[in-house]
Amino acid sequence: MAAEARRDTMLDAAQALVLKHGLRGTSMEAIARRAGVAKPTLYAYFPDKDAVFAALLERLIGAWRVEFRGALAGEGDAVQRIAAAMTLKHKAVWRLLEGSPHADELYEEHDRGWATQFAALETELVDLVEAELATAGVVRARMMAQLFFAASYGIGRRAQSVAELGPAFRLLAERLLRPELPQASAQ
Repeated sequence: MAAEARRDTMLDAAQALVLKHGLRGTSMEAIARRAGVAKPTLYAYFPDKDAVFAALLERLIGAWRVEFRGALAGEGDAVQRIAAAMTLKHKAVWRLLEGSPHADELYEEHDRGWATQFAALETELVDLVEAELATAGVVRARMMAQLFFAASYGIGRRAQSVAELGPAFRLLAERLLRPELPQASAQ
C-alpha cells in the first residue's frame, strides 16, 4: 500500500506542476522535488516524463469514466442522464484546467500527444450513450450518439464558464436527442 500511496503522491505532484508550468516546463527533477522523493525513486516508478504523463492521464481518464458511468446510471430518462453525464465529464475537465496558464496547451495535447488515450475514452463513452439511446428506442442511436459528442466537444471548448455547461448540454440533449425517442414521434 505504501508503494501505491507514493505513486499517487508523485502523480499529484506531476499534475500540479503540469498545470502550473505546462508539459514542457515540468521536469522529472521538479516532480521528484515536489513529491518529496529522490529522483531515483521517481525513476523506479516511471522510466521517463512521458510515462509520468501517461500514468497521470490514465488516472484522470479513469476518474472521468467512473463519473460518466455513474451519471448514466442516475435518475431521469435517457436524455436527462446523457446530458448529466456529459455535463460531469466537461465540468471535470474544466475544473482541472481552470486557472492554469497552460490550459490551451494542455487542451491541444488532447488532440495530439495523448490522442490514443482520449480516443479510446471517447469511443467507450459514445458506445455507452449509443446503448442508452438504443435501449430508449432510438433507431439511429449510433449516429445520434456521435452527433451529440461532436456538438458537446464544441460546447466544452467554447464555454466561457463552468456554469454554462449544464444548461448547454441539457438544451443540446433536449433538442437533438429527445425528438428521436419513440414517444416523441407519436405526439
